[in-house]
Amino acid sequence: MTTSEELESSIADTVEESARGYDRFAVDLFRPMGRVLVERAGLRSGEHVLEVGCGRGSTLLAALDVVGGNGSVMGVDAYPGMVQLATARLRDRHSANSDVRLDDVDKPNFQPESFDAVLANLMVFQLADPAAALRHYATLLRPHGRIGFSTVAAPDRAFVGALAAIARFAPKLSAARGPFRSEAAIRGFLADHGYERVEITEDVLEIRFRDAEHWLEWMWAHGGRELLDRVPTAELADARAAAMAEIETARSADDQLVLTTSVRFTVAAPKTPARG
Repeated sequence: MTTSEELESSIADTVEESARGYDRFAVDLFRPMGRVLVERAGLRSGEHVLEVGCGRGSTLLAALDVVGGNGSVMGVDAYPGMVQLATARLRDRHSANSDVRLDDVDKPNFQPESFDAVLANLMVFQLADPAAALRHYATLLRPHGRIGFSTVAAPDRAFVGALAAIARFAPKLSAARGPFRSEAAIRGFLADHGYERVEITEDVLEIRFRDAEHWLEWMWAHGGRELLDRVPTAELADARAAAMAEIETARSADDQLVLTTSVRFTVAAPKTPARG
């Protein structure tokens, strides 16, 4: 039986391996999603922004475009490979007001009221204790600061079918999204943990692949690899074939594979303490 420590180690190894290989098979997903998150969070010139779980830095770059030379962006990630990639991308921008560091994404170590905004792109629902993380993020915000995060509202049917096909050959990690399963659940969860003025919008984003093989290569190069690694070697070819057959159902009129994912963008502010 896999212990929780072994599972955490497996996931960590997967993300590190993903960081090294992602650029070879990258598709344009996190860059447009980061731009939308920055827009919905209402970032302004001169603001100071923290992104938790920054990955390769796509959202950080979008934030830097807005806050400019009078503001700053800081990214934190729990995986050294991701930190190295994000650091290199920011360095290419020759920005003196940006940085990335290895830190706990649940409880990043900064002084209270250090930031105008905290961003989290497809990350909060993966945390072991998102309630505690959200309460901590509130302490990092300045008066009138806000948090902005994205969650999956509805994944593409072909993608769900492909994951289910792989899961027939190996145990699958739980995909339960708990308090992020619906707009109403998000609003209630935030209210219970110290947030108000909640605004939630949805966008449908497209991910394009050349063919099923390209999709599978991308799966190997990001978090989906953890599921694929659980397939016994003797059954891997069958699992691949079953998944690729499901993904083929997403082929478009221009002969590309197009996956459409509905994404929720949530922006909220910590509750203002009551005055006596």
